[in-house]
Amino acid sequence: MRFLCIAGLVLALSVPLLGDLLTRHTNIKCETKDTSYLEVEFCRLKVLGRGIIGANVHLKMLQLPIKSVTINYGVWRKLSGYHPFLFNVSVDFCRYLRHPNPGNVFHYFYRALMPYTNMNYTCPITSDLILKDFVLEDKMFSKFPVPSGSYMFSIKLLGAGVWKGSIYSYMDLYVDNNKTIQKNH
Repeated sequence: MRFLCIAGLVLALSVPLLGDLLTRHTNIKCETKDTSYLEVEFCRLKVLGRGIIGANVHLKMLQLPIKSVTINYGVWRKLSGYHPFLFNVSVDFCRYLRHPNPGNVFHYFYRALMPYTNMNYTCPITSDLILKDFVLEDKMFSKFPVPSGSYMFSIKLLGAGVWKGSIYSYMDLYVDNNKTIQKNH
C-alpha cells in the first residue's frame, strides 16, 4: 500500500496539472483460455456519436453458478511494446462484492464500470457478464493523473486458480497544455 501511495505521488508530480485530459478507446480484445467455462459472444468498440466510443463485451458463462472468481487487473504503458505501469492487482471478486474496499485501486475501476454492466449482485454469479456502451470519461482519471501516451488495461479472469479468459482494452490519454485551443466537444 505504501508503494502505491509513493508511486501515485511521484506520478502526480510528473504530470502537468493545468492541462486538459482527453481520452479515447482505440481497441478491445477478448480471449478465452477455457472454452468449457466461458465463450465470448462479442467484444467490440462501437461509435456512439461524434468522438464517443463505447466498449461492448458479452461473456457467456457456461458453468453456472460460479461461486469463486479472481480478477487480475493491470495497467500497461506502451513505450517500445507494452510494459507494466503503476499497478497489477488480483482481487477475490466474490469477497470484494460482499465487502467493497474503497482503499483498493480495484474499487475505482469497478465503480467506473458499474453503470454499464449487469454485475450489480453478489456471488454466486448466475448470469452472463455484459458490459454495454462503456465510455471513457476524462474525469475517470482525476484520481490517478497519468502522463500522455497509449495504455492497455488487462483484465484476467481466474476460476479455481486457473486462467479462464482475458480482456485487453487499449486507450490513448492526451494531456493538452495549450489553453488557447478550444475543445469542440
